[in-house]
Amino acid sequence: MSEVTEEIKQKIVDYLKKVGRSVTSRDVAKALKLEKKIVDKAVAELVNEGKIEYVSFGGETRIKIPEASE
Repeated sequence: MSEVTEEIKQKIVDYLKKVGRSVTSRDVAKALKLEKKIVDKAVAELVNEGKIEYVSFGGETRIKIPEASE
């Protein structure tokens, strides 16, 4: 299975909401028992859709749910 599905993307969004902090795509892959390359591809699609965002900490790229803008 090397296809990014809506189900995988939803699991990633749900996981990010559950942990409530920024995490690496490696953390997500490990937690959801998915291949990292699948997670990376799904994350890129979710970022393009505006559902999640990248954040950088000292050379490490992490992902998180965007803050609600008021």
